[in-house]
Amino acid sequence: MDMKVKNLMEQFEGFKVLAGEGGLERKVSTVTVMDAPDIYNWMKGGEFLITTAYIMRHNPLELKDLVIKLNKNGASALGIKIGRFIEELPLEVKETGDRLNFPIIYIPTDFAFSDVINPVLSKIVNAQAKKLMMSEKVHKSFTQIVIEGKGTGDIVDTLYRILNRNVTFMDLVFNKNYIKSKSNEFEEDIKKLGLIDILDKYYNYVVQIGGSIYGYIIVEEGKNENTLSDLDKITIEHASTVLKLNIQKEISNHQIEQKYRDEFIQDLLVNNIRTVEEANNRAALYGWKMDKGLICLIVDIDNYKERFLSLEKTDGLEEQRDNVFRLITRKMKKSFYKCFYTNYSDSIVFLIEPDVEPMEDFFKKLERISREVRQFVKENSQFTVTIGIGSYKESIIDIYISFIEAQKAVRIGRTIYDEDNTHIYSNLGIYRMLYDISLEGEANSFCSQYLESLMEYDKQNNGEYMGTLERLVKNDWNLKKTAEDLFIHYNTMKYRINKISQIVKIDLNSREDKFKIELCLKLMNMSKQYSLYMKTNI
Repeated sequence: MDMKVKNLMEQFEGFKVLAGEGGLERKVSTVTVMDAPDIYNWMKGGEFLITTAYIMRHNPLELKDLVIKLNKNGASALGIKIGRFIEELPLEVKETGDRLNFPIIYIPTDFAFSDVINPVLSKIVNAQAKKLMMSEKVHKSFTQIVIEGKGTGDIVDTLYRILNRNVTFMDLVFNKNYIKSKSNEFEEDIKKLGLIDILDKYYNYVVQIGGSIYGYIIVEEGKNENTLSDLDKITIEHASTVLKLNIQKEISNHQIEQKYRDEFIQDLLVNNIRTVEEANNRAALYGWKMDKGLICLIVDIDNYKERFLSLEKTDGLEEQRDNVFRLITRKMKKSFYKCFYTNYSDSIVFLIEPDVEPMEDFFKKLERISREVRQFVKENSQFTVTIGIGSYKESIIDIYISFIEAQKAVRIGRTIYDEDNTHIYSNLGIYRMLYDISLEGEANSFCSQYLESLMEYDKQNNGEYMGTLERLVKNDWNLKKTAEDLFIHYNTMKYRINKISQIVKIDLNSREDKFKIELCLKLMNMSKQYSLYMKTNI
């Protein structure tokens, strides 16, 4: 038990509070005698200073300045032998003590200083010894948990038993709350309130190493007391230490297991598993059962490769990517009962077991969750994402086909509909055929026939005609809208179109010629998406 000023009042008969009654909860760490008027310069905090006030006998009002400086330097209280050299404590000194909630204690003149110092120090030392003994006991309790290989739940149970208070550990690494409570209100708060509200309402202790926050220990202090004791806080610190060790162990185990899980899923995606039996046996190692068919869904971060390749320093970019991955994974795991996933450089591939019938309704669910994922990423990061969805495959060893389709859906969708969209491969229609054509040599020849001269002109003259043409096609050949987008005058836009027609030797008023240009641009963009993918993934 900590020694407080109020305990002094209980321990010594005749002690009275002259001022500063609001500060009786101040802790006392030692007792010292005033032997110099500037003793406050040597205060370390928690001192109960006792004096006869001999130094101030000619001017008792000097006690006012002493009280102010003692309070500023962390002293607990001032005890004065009133009647020895000062007959009465001045009113101004009393008012100062009351204002600062700094206790000024009356000590009867028949008390020798040793009568106060020895009992108080003895009690403080005994209390500290008891605290050390209890701390050691608590430390052994938590250490034993680690030695026995028990987990986070056991640590929280032990903390609850020692504190005898409702407690929770909010694990931010594995996104799980460990609640030990007899209070429905406390449990409901942890489940329903946001993190900021919980931290604001309850006592909390951050569990972190360096700048990495692993989670928070949340403790309900109780209705009739507002603070935890020093021993309670020491107990929480011990719990925090073993939680850090346990979480680091779990992170290491998770990384090892995730490595093997990733290898299994990636083998499925590249068709490196030949039989259903092999696939089922490997899935069983992780407690997985993949017997109801799967659909592949890819979430790909927009422009990540371009940003990575263009930056000289990529510090922080990979951390931002990992944060986006965490956001996506959290949302998907909450939305689907069975959801297996693996990470690539800038995308996450999910293998999802349908949980809604018929299949049309499940694809509607996929589209809805995809919209929510895109919005969630946009609101909580600096990126947007494009999502591609393959077809349903009943057999686990056919899932690689759905993976290829989802990849194509991402690449084709970005070309045709821009970024931050969801694309289902089966809905892309004719563009699936165009994508395959764009990879062939004849497509390059076809595109060169119409646009090579324009690209060469831009290169030699530092021109902007190719960009103007792409924007015009995107705006469905609307000159006014394109001029506004490019921040140029409408007449300038007309001049550029005439110039483009002359360079490419084609009539842009002809519907057929417009179609050729649109087709060329789509084929070129698809080929560019594929080239960028191959460059950064092989």
